[in-house]
Amino acid sequence: MPRYREGQDPENIQADPLIQGVSDFTVGYTLVVAFIFIAMGRYGKQRWLIFWGVMTIFAVIAYVIIRWFDLLQV
Repeated sequence: MPRYREGQDPENIQADPLIQGVSDFTVGYTLVVAFIFIAMGRYGKQRWLIFWGVMTIFAVIAYVIIRWFDLLQV
């Protein structure tokens, strides 16, 4: 069981939120890597790299939509 401070409700403990800048950088970096995957897949004629590049772009788009519209109420 996690520790809590005196006077804090032990039933309502939440982890420290992730710094938003780190999260945004990670999503941007992932998007760049996805385009690199697609380019490498096209250049090397490797369909699995293209597939994972496209899937990564879909994941980034889903994350951005969820974050912009605040669809997950955590």
